[in-house]
Amino acid sequence: MSSSEESSSDYSEENLDDFIKNASQVLSEEKHPDRETIVESLKQHLSSIFNDEQEMENLFKTLNSIIFSSSDKSKKLNSQKISDKKPFKLYPLIFSFNPKSSFFYVDYFLTSLQQCTTEENRAEFPYLSGIFAEVITAFYSEPGKNKNLLKKNYVLEPKNRTKLYEKLLNFCNNNIKKNKKTEQSFGCLLLTEFLEKCPMTKETRNLENLVNIISEYLDDRWFECKLDLLNCTISLIFTGEKKFKPYANNILCKIIDYLTDEEWLKRKLAINIVYTLLFYCKEEVLADKDNFMDFLMACKDDPVSEVRKVCLQTLNIIKESDPNNVDQEEEEIVIEENNENELNNNTKEENKKSGNKINNNYNNKINNQKKKKPKEENLMVKLQKQKEKIEKMQIEYNKKKIKIDNTKKVIKGQKLDKNAKTIEDDDSDVEKEKELNNRINSSLYEILQQLKKIKEEQNELYSLYDDVKKTVDNNYINLTDRIKAIERRYPKYLFNNSSNRKKSK
Repeated sequence: MSSSEESSSDYSEENLDDFIKNASQVLSEEKHPDRETIVESLKQHLSSIFNDEQEMENLFKTLNSIIFSSSDKSKKLNSQKISDKKPFKLYPLIFSFNPKSSFFYVDYFLTSLQQCTTEENRAEFPYLSGIFAEVITAFYSEPGKNKNLLKKNYVLEPKNRTKLYEKLLNFCNNNIKKNKKTEQSFGCLLLTEFLEKCPMTKETRNLENLVNIISEYLDDRWFECKLDLLNCTISLIFTGEKKFKPYANNILCKIIDYLTDEEWLKRKLAINIVYTLLFYCKEEVLADKDNFMDFLMACKDDPVSEVRKVCLQTLNIIKESDPNNVDQEEEEIVIEENNENELNNNTKEENKKSGNKINNNYNNKINNQKKKKPKEENLMVKLQKQKEKIEKMQIEYNKKKIKIDNTKKVIKGQKLDKNAKTIEDDDSDVEKEKELNNRINSSLYEILQQLKKIKEEQNELYSLYDDVKKTVDNNYINLTDRIKAIERRYPKYLFNNSSNRKKSK
């Protein structure tokens, strides 16, 4: 029997299901002895059916039926439980053989992936996002790097590359938009892989759109998966590299609130974002330093050692980048460096509890970017810098003292000429100064009371906003229920163009 006859017999309708199960089992093991044989057999068959739409549809339908074979048929398509995840391995392999023709069948993969976005499949999300990354690599890898490519002219065309980019981005974004936390988390994982694997995300026009998408979710108070979103933001910065400079200040403003978040892992990731921006957008970050430096210094005393460690590393980079504006608490930083080994003892236990994958991903990225620490400065240089700081502080103190003295004299009704000399207060004016101080204190007290009232009104406004949001959500649910009821009552008016769609396909 010839090889072609063997191929056709292997892929007959009777045993296609068994072959796919066997291929999935073999491909799930990287060192399986039959791996090359299975790949070659699959390659021979696909080379003969890539242009046969019906045969290709039969192949992908068989794949999906195996993945969800034991799921409850009464459930909706988008809420099925995975029966066997191994057949997902076949998708990137099939697409890598002929990206040009496979482009028209990518919807089968996305449909199958969408059906997995349920709470009962959450444990498989990292595996599925890895398959998603392999599919992106299969379509966008260069011909020389794709070992499975059948022919050179099977590379994805430029127009379809753009269409596929938009389709994959919309798939990620549509999951993130949904109100369910499970789908939001899955969408963020997919978007992270998309940013890292798709080369088109580095283009300037696409980068700006991605920044706008992530910025919108960072501002959303009701977005539940902020942890995954912050990790996605770090991947976005690594994607843009130096092209990210125009958006650095925008992202810094978005993540300042996360530096004081109740969850320690969010605080750590927010500091990691500042740390990553310093590599590619150092000038922009230092120019905006006054807006976040106080929050960053507060994290030095964070109760979690992981946060303190990352904060220390970030402060050291700022100190090396801008030595003239270092905070005066330099001695405390040195003490923390000496105690760094003691803090690392608690790191392993905390990483096991939460955020282990995020920590590992970030550490793998940042280790490739780290620079060598400069040599310690000479003691005389440090003393000279401290002396200059003291002199600057003395000048500022004298200016403020003169300004305060002049202000007191103006309040008392004394008109000062520009060239007049400063006059010391007499002992007889002590009582008048007390009265003046009492007036100032009473004015400050009234201002504080007004600020409290403003704060209370602000809280009432937030609560009112929450009530309005709940009312809008309830009305939206009632409206959708009514629409569904009308659709069930008048089904004949729905999908009146379905036949035309089939013809167009």
